[in-house]
Amino acid sequence: MLVGTWLWVPPSFANEVLLVGVYHNPPKLFVGDQGELKGILGELLEAIAHEEQWELEGFTCEFSDCLTLLEQGKIDLLPDVAWNEERAERFAFHKEPVMHSWSQLYQREGLNVEAIFDLAQMRVAVVEGSMQQSYLAAVTQRFAIPVTWVPSSNSSEGFQLVSSGEADLVASNHLFGNWRAHDYGLRETPVIFLPVRLFYAASPQLSEDVLDRIDVVLRRWKQDADSRYFDTLVAWRAQAPLSPLLPTWLWWWGGLLTLLLALALGGNVLLKRRVALNRDQLTVNETLLSTILDSVDAYIYIKSPSLEYRYVNHRVSELFGLPADQIIGKRDDVFFDEVSAAELYRVDREVLASGKKMTVEEHNVLQGDNQDQVRTFLSIKTPLVMRKGEAACLCGISTELTEYLEMQSRTHHLAFYDALTGLPNRRLLMDSLAMVTEQDKAEPTFSAVLIVDLDNFRLVNDIQGHESGDQLLISVAVQLQQLLNKVAQDATVARVSSDEFVVLLNALGERQNEAALVTERVARQLLEAISQLRNDRELPISASIGITLFSGVSHSMNSVLQQADIALQQAKAAGGNKLRFFNSDMQTSVLERASLEGDLHQALARNELALHYQLQVDHHGATVGVEALLRWYHPQRGWVSPATFIPLAEENGLIVPIGHWALKSACEQLAKWAAQPAYSSLSLSVNVSSVQFQQPDFVREVEGLLAETQAPASRLVLEVTESLLMREPTRVRNTMLRLRARGIRFALDDFGTGYSSLSYLKRLPLDELKIDQSFIRELLTDKTDAAIVDTTILLAVSLGLTVVAEGVEKKEQLDWLRGHGCYRYQGYLFGRPTPIEYLFETY
Repeated sequence: MLVGTWLWVPPSFANEVLLVGVYHNPPKLFVGDQGELKGILGELLEAIAHEEQWELEGFTCEFSDCLTLLEQGKIDLLPDVAWNEERAERFAFHKEPVMHSWSQLYQREGLNVEAIFDLAQMRVAVVEGSMQQSYLAAVTQRFAIPVTWVPSSNSSEGFQLVSSGEADLVASNHLFGNWRAHDYGLRETPVIFLPVRLFYAASPQLSEDVLDRIDVVLRRWKQDADSRYFDTLVAWRAQAPLSPLLPTWLWWWGGLLTLLLALALGGNVLLKRRVALNRDQLTVNETLLSTILDSVDAYIYIKSPSLEYRYVNHRVSELFGLPADQIIGKRDDVFFDEVSAAELYRVDREVLASGKKMTVEEHNVLQGDNQDQVRTFLSIKTPLVMRKGEAACLCGISTELTEYLEMQSRTHHLAFYDALTGLPNRRLLMDSLAMVTEQDKAEPTFSAVLIVDLDNFRLVNDIQGHESGDQLLISVAVQLQQLLNKVAQDATVARVSSDEFVVLLNALGERQNEAALVTERVARQLLEAISQLRNDRELPISASIGITLFSGVSHSMNSVLQQADIALQQAKAAGGNKLRFFNSDMQTSVLERASLEGDLHQALARNELALHYQLQVDHHGATVGVEALLRWYHPQRGWVSPATFIPLAEENGLIVPIGHWALKSACEQLAKWAAQPAYSSLSLSVNVSSVQFQQPDFVREVEGLLAETQAPASRLVLEVTESLLMREPTRVRNTMLRLRARGIRFALDDFGTGYSSLSYLKRLPLDELKIDQSFIRELLTDKTDAAIVDTTILLAVSLGLTVVAEGVEKKEQLDWLRGHGCYRYQGYLFGRPTPIEYLFETY
């Protein structure tokens, strides 16, 4: 009978040909020169096959491809596979792990990665499809760490990518890293992760007997310190080739004894398998159902008729922080606070009593949580009859809405509230204002909009920094809100831009005068509250407020804001720290100015601008030069005063193209005179705006115009104002010197009206001083004006400058100037500004 038993060998044990997938992952697994399995797990499998009399046939593949082939049953075994739940569903595993391992990050020289957060902006090489890739990707995504993944087919290629500079770090099992990191010039990091158990994964179609035999051999080897198992591990740690530790004949005898033992145990194994098969059939449905329920992203539970838990899925265990066996048999009062447990009990009893399904939104607090940590669930509860004749249990499915509701709340706050101050933003203000303006009441009441703008807020940012500026805005918001809570019953304050706040006051009464008084009182209190902030800062703080009153549908939302903004500009123009109410005159002025500015944009293209010329004569009455003066004739408005449109052009930048046109026209006129002997000696003066003069390419512009028109530079006089000389004097002087080198002369216009320093006057390359006509007008009757003119003449003579008196209209003024040493004049006495074709006919 023994012989017969010996001759009967299960086909899963003897002469088995196993197709083994091999991917390159030394020192754990690779293919040797003769095609044999090498590495720790490869050589151990070769040894197991030798004992079991299996034939191994290696099949080389990439790791991800090997897994696919294994799942399809095209290969039987794959060494060096880490166990996880997902793989356990796809492959078969034996029970005894071959060995334990973990993963580690290795870095090139020059890096100092100490934690996962240091991987930001790094390039990390990972084996494509590996658990290392999945784990690192999940962790970095959870903490929003930007990482560039560099895929590789195996650890060797990953280390080579770092060595060649194509990656910064590589993820590898510690066995390969400790074995080869030094060869690639890499060093380990403190980042250790993903401890794993390594197995020989099997195709689902492979006989379980093969996996059982692997477990038997591994357990026996691990109990013997002198076994092939430990010799293999030691050999690879020493980086030395393996050598046989036992004679070959001894291995054959060991294999024979193992085979006899297997025969003896075979019958017992088969009997156990038959018993286990029946037991598995009974539990398979339960296991399948449990797997499905644990994978659902909801809290699923069954309670007994007395409302004790009979079943909970994995999500419920996570919620309570307890394993299922510590939840079963307990009621809700163990896990929820008193109020929540009572409400749950009431709802559950109602479901069992009615026998109907209920859907309810529940708000519960867990035991140990603060009362404000309310968790919201959408629960579906239904009676469930487990066995006929028994009372119904309760089955519940709860989905948590807490994070969704919090996200919804945060989204609403971001959409309608200012992130810095917490005040309503422009969007919420516009909604509130729309509700007020769209109300159509029988007896409409007045409301008010106040735009509060901080004066010179830019200085706070420039001098004290943006952090100080932000803190100031927060303080202003607090002051405004606190004050309005005290003095106004129905008020909204919003931050609509950097340093601009809007206050909406409602229910101010049906009488406009009373509403205005209330609004003015509130506005003055707001100004006072903001000015109090100066005590906490080096810079004094003030604000300007523009106010408009409106009632119901008589005003549109946009018009209300526009009117308040117009009033604000008036408050700013008054010097700041003021409040102004909107009135129709303000709007007319603003609209008029806006219309004029729009027309000015078209004036050049429509040829509406022109140069008029005014003569300059000497004390003998001879014409020595002319001044070109800019004029604008509007088709509807007629002549527009230069005092009106030139400041407007300087504000919006139009003075640059207009000034270029005026300078070009003057140069063309000079070029024409240069060819006419009667006029070739005349100089031509052109006013240059400080905006135009400070353009970086102004010198090139003038040089280009002189070259283009061939005008004589020595006859061109550029008139500048004192305000220009005071602004960046060094830069202005350098520009003047460059133009002076070309022969161009300079005149200081409107002298005496500004605040020029005499030291600047001495250093600048000036040729003429023009006394402003405001001093000439009262020259004969005002001793102060006479003294100023006399002093200016003496100053100019001492500096070697020519003096030109503007605004000379009477012969008595001419005689006084001639008698005090001024020998050049300009004014109505000699001729008004006129077009060039009439210039010399007027004098």
